[in-house]
Amino acid sequence: MSPAPRADGIAPVRTGARVEARELSWRPYGRALPVLTGLTFRIEPGERVLLAGPSGSGKSTLLRALAGVLTTVESGDLGGCVTLDDAEAPSRGVPVGLLMQDPSDAMVARRVGREVAFGPENLGLSRDRIWAAVREALDAVGFPYGLEHPVDAVSGGEAQRLALAGVLALGPRLILLDEPTAMLDPAAAAVVREAIWAAGLASGATMMVVEHQLDGWLPGVDRAIVLDDGGAISADGPVEATLREQAASLSGLGVWVPGLPSPRPREIPRELCTPHDGAAASGTVLLTASAVGLVRARRRGLGADLEEQGPDAVAALSGVDLLASAGEVLAIVGASGAGKSTLTALMAGLESPTSGEVTATRELRRDATPQPARWTSRELARRVGWVPQQAELAVVARTVRDDVLATARLLDRDERAAEQRTDGLLAALGLSALRDADPHTLSGGELRRLALAGAIAHGPAVLVLDEPTVGQDRNTWAAVAGVILAARDAGVAVVVATHDPLLIALADRHVRLERGRLVDDGAAPGALASTTIDAPVPENAPRRWSGLAMRAGPLSLLGSSLLLLAGASSITELPVAAAAVAVEVALAPVVFGWRRVPRRLLPGLLAVTSVGFSSWLLGSGQDLGVAVTAGLRVAFFVLPGVMMAGLVDPFALGDHLAQRLRLPARPVVAAVAALGRFETLGDTWHQLSRIRRVRGLGAGRSPLARGRECAALTFGLLIQSLRQAGRMAVAMEARGFSQARSGAPRSWAEPAPWRRADSALMSLGMLVALVPPLLAQVIR
Repeated sequence: MSPAPRADGIAPVRTGARVEARELSWRPYGRALPVLTGLTFRIEPGERVLLAGPSGSGKSTLLRALAGVLTTVESGDLGGCVTLDDAEAPSRGVPVGLLMQDPSDAMVARRVGREVAFGPENLGLSRDRIWAAVREALDAVGFPYGLEHPVDAVSGGEAQRLALAGVLALGPRLILLDEPTAMLDPAAAAVVREAIWAAGLASGATMMVVEHQLDGWLPGVDRAIVLDDGGAISADGPVEATLREQAASLSGLGVWVPGLPSPRPREIPRELCTPHDGAAASGTVLLTASAVGLVRARRRGLGADLEEQGPDAVAALSGVDLLASAGEVLAIVGASGAGKSTLTALMAGLESPTSGEVTATRELRRDATPQPARWTSRELARRVGWVPQQAELAVVARTVRDDVLATARLLDRDERAAEQRTDGLLAALGLSALRDADPHTLSGGELRRLALAGAIAHGPAVLVLDEPTVGQDRNTWAAVAGVILAARDAGVAVVVATHDPLLIALADRHVRLERGRLVDDGAAPGALASTTIDAPVPENAPRRWSGLAMRAGPLSLLGSSLLLLAGASSITELPVAAAAVAVEVALAPVVFGWRRVPRRLLPGLLAVTSVGFSSWLLGSGQDLGVAVTAGLRVAFFVLPGVMMAGLVDPFALGDHLAQRLRLPARPVVAAVAALGRFETLGDTWHQLSRIRRVRGLGAGRSPLARGRECAALTFGLLIQSLRQAGRMAVAMEARGFSQARSGAPRSWAEPAPWRRADSALMSLGMLVALVPPLLAQVIR
């Protein structure tokens, strides 16, 4: 059946793209062996293909090659070719949509509407057609919120549907999906699959889906292509016949062939996981969470600050009571967004609750404080191992083997014993061949196994794992499960947050979280409902005056800041400085409304104090008046500038720079996307800091140690930022960003108006900037 004509006049996708790969090979620089080896296949228009294979077999790499973005940020030897409709990829005439495993990699905007509009903007569609495509794509995936909903206020399943809508809005003839449900609970995964099939049926696009867990995908696919562990094609044919006739060989590769018995955890020597200090004795309670609650601040709007315990704070956890004992596996289950990761971080001693307490028994803490969150970095590392949900953040060394050994060496473990234990874990987890590789070159599943090895190699008594089996094939799942059970049998207390029903079945106990609260677990693991912690704001909620700046556009916000900078040059005497700052304070409610002083103002206040102190210390005669004048001069333009800069929406800034100032579109869009990522730097810094703390690499008390810690975190943040920027660049290219190279003019989903508030703010900025020179003239 042909798709119905679209209301916006855009021609529907009637047939998918024809895809052909001929002798396709890829070897990244720095790797001795290729990731893809001589792939040759042909996919007919409209065909739906399931791409399977063991962890690290090159599935994600193949998707990027088909999308024409493999060399966007990666370097290596690329051989063979890919053609779409007989034209070498990437072809401007064949739109391709790539949905990456982590939807956050593709997010470029703050609001749902602009996020989905990114692709149509790159294609140069008119504004009416852009919004028609946006609404159609959101309807196709069943997205539950409106166009103005914040992108950072959605659950995991909703984020995947939003990312899928961004792909569909391009009208792609080839849709490539990279493990789109790997991180979701069963209910959310089912919703995403349904949205994918509905959208594919409506468009007629050719589709290729990468997944490890195949069961839920089989009804919608026609064909299976299976890669082996060397990146070559092991099987290719109709999906049911291929999986039935080659079940034994595919299972041997690690493919989760439906209908086969579940894999059994591998037998792992217990001595590889035994606690080093013998603190864990079977049956001893190690960690107790009593009435634990944690309040997270939530963004109150564009440019607004996060305020702990404020009116818009969200209870991430509430009244949780939990015991983790030696010699047991405790599984924490629940829907996406239920609070599992938050609870595991508390149990690992990485955060302090805002109410209640997490305490350790005497057998575990010995001479340390009862509260793990107050342990020093080394005290925590001796007792706790942690695998975060973002496994790549756990990398702390330059090679795989050194990464696993890092904590044992820092804790002065016997080198020979530590090396034997490390080599044993690498062998058990299938990482021996990668022992000398850069950890950042590993696949997602390999990184997760590396993080597990690094968490257990030094012999902690508590092991806290967040989704440890994501991205694993049958064989590597058996290895991960084997390590978990070996740790339990060795007397370790294992706490694991997971959606994996097989891993839940292996646990000695499991508890279920629902919206941050523990509930009676009478439901089967597959019956978990998808939830989100974002609550709608009542429409009749009282509104406070938000200030002139909240109504102004980015150009007037930045322009008025520059005016204040110019006015500050006339502040040379204390009376002028005091009067000018007093005028700003008096006008602050008019410009910024009635709000608390934001925390982002603290660095500005520190700068003001520093300038004043330096002027006093270094000035002749150490004149206090000169020092105060210097500080107030900086305060005159820095503090309002910080406030106004914080209100600038990067996407709105891009709209104004391109449409009003006529700057080139491509550099503007790239800069705007980069600005949007600055907001995540603080969270990444925090995550890296937690990793270093639990691996024993946290800062000591001396200034030198804290300086080293800051340098290490800065370097780690730089590495992660570059890797995140690379993934984002791939996602942007896959959504038509490179169309600008072919000469197609980019369009903009929203106008860039100059409002009365902009004129008023600029006028007010001009008047305030004139206060210092006028007062200086009067005084003289």
